Amino acid sequence: MRRDRIVVIGAGIVGCVLSEHLTKLGATDVTVIEKGPLFETGGSSSHAPGLMFQTNSSRSMTKLAMRSVEKYKALTHDEGPCYIEIGSLEVAYTPERLQELKRKLGFAASYGLEGAKLLSPEECVEKIPQLEQEKIYGGYFVPNDGIGKAVRIGAALGKQAQERGAVFHGNTEVLDVEVSNGRVEAVVTNKGRFEADVIVCCAGIWGPKIGKMVGLTLPLQPLEHQMAYTKPLEALGHFKDDETAQPILRHQDSSMYFKQYFDTYGVGSYQHRAIPIPAEDIKSNAQAPRMPSMHPFTPKDFEGPWNDAKDLLPILSDAEIDWGMNGLFSFTQDGMSVFGESSKVKGFWAAEAVWVTHAGGAGECVAEWIMTGRSPVDLREHHIDRFEAHGRSPSYIRQRGSQNFIEVYDIIHPLQPMEEPRPLRVSPF
Repeated sequence: MRRDRIVVIGAGIVGCVLSEHLTKLGATDVTVIEKGPLFETGGSSSHAPGLMFQTNSSRSMTKLAMRSVEKYKALTHDEGPCYIEIGSLEVAYTPERLQELKRKLGFAASYGLEGAKLLSPEECVEKIPQLEQEKIYGGYFVPNDGIGKAVRIGAALGKQAQERGAVFHGNTEVLDVEVSNGRVEAVVTNKGRFEADVIVCCAGIWGPKIGKMVGLTLPLQPLEHQMAYTKPLEALGHFKDDETAQPILRHQDSSMYFKQYFDTYGVGSYQHRAIPIPAEDIKSNAQAPRMPSMHPFTPKDFEGPWNDAKDLLPILSDAEIDWGMNGLFSFTQDGMSVFGESSKVKGFWAAEAVWVTHAGGAGECVAEWIMTGRSPVDLREHHIDRFEAHGRSPSYIRQRGSQNFIEVYDIIHPLQPMEEPRPLRVSPF
């Protein structure tokens, strides 16, 4: 199969990593099409807080995260670092969570993630003095976790790809994908037609729209996720000139995460109700007040999480929220990404439902898969063809995506069967 002409749809962090690595591997005709501006495109990468916790029960997800950290650390950008390595701390509010953190340490050892260790409550407070020591049973610390600056990473890698000959088209919307005899032929945009032997969908929250253009269902669900920033805190005044000095923090028993941002705190929450948004309903860059992936903050949904945040970090008791957003990003029915070439439409590849944590490794692996026929990381659990027919129905995608949002920080065995929606079909007996 010819792989000469490669068109990448989307110049978020995944599309930029992919195009950079394709050109590094020798691809000479790479075109990247982005509906928004380069490189703050308006997709999920543009608002992502970038907290990178590498440990995952999935070996492949951990391996992708580890590759991402190494890739981001090697990058530079005029505005500042692309990766801030300050470590991560996950705290346990229950004995059950402490057992889960012990299992995480086992995952890290098994998958080759070095430096991870369990901490006592006292050691947790040494890392982040603002913690309420009496409430926690212990913690899990990974020293080389940190924050990936998605827009800087995309811009730095996009520049490298362009220097090797890749062509980027910003503010160019995909209108159709031409398919003939079961094989892709071209991408049609509002600024012309681009012939292609390989088309890679890196459109993020707009992925389902691109999939429909070739007659495929990409079963990912965009959902709103809350993130808020406090007003400056006097107790953090010594960080006024230091964007991130404390480890990033995760409080999974309340489905929350935190990052110190200069003299404020950023607080993210998965604790609220699931708010799924159809890909077709996402506004364009011209219509959106700020950007398409940033929806208005819903304060009512943040009331419970905000109380839990104060319980963990008493410093927030008198704090005020400066601003917040409901940011869109993608969930799948099993929590995995969507990679690979469709068996139904030859030449149509996907690199979808990927967070900043895994984007560096994912882009590299899919690029090598395209160019050499194999990925350096086993991606079988992410394959685009893994979904059965019932798993591609709109109601199923919406329900399972929403449920995975709700359970994202729950203690669940990696092979635990889902409880909803079941039973879809039962025997007559």
